[in-house]
Amino acid sequence: MLPHELKIGSAYYQVIFADRELSVPSVEALIYVGVNVFDSDIYASGPMHTFQDTMSYFRFGLFTEYEGSEDLQEEGLVTYSFTLDQLQDLTDLAGAADALFDALERASGKA
Repeated sequence: MLPHELKIGSAYYQVIFADRELSVPSVEALIYVGVNVFDSDIYASGPMHTFQDTMSYFRFGLFTEYEGSEDLQEEGLVTYSFTLDQLQDLTDLAGAADALFDALERASGKA
């Protein structure tokens, strides 16, 4: 994904493969939170794009806007920070579906 394509509160997907044949995929859905949301991001060599796990997002909303009394870390909040280069590893739902279809074809011996 390119930074200008990211929308706060939208889901993006990281598709990784367990095998060299790229036929055993794993898909992680992540919710985009924003750029440089942590104080420590100022020490990074470039912009840091932060994402939140889907479970905590659908329970509590964006962690940056949360005003409740729950300790989100104790409730299972997981955040992920990506550099500009690492954003290339993310895709939208259509891209994730394409990657899964390609893996199906490889696993079936058609590719």
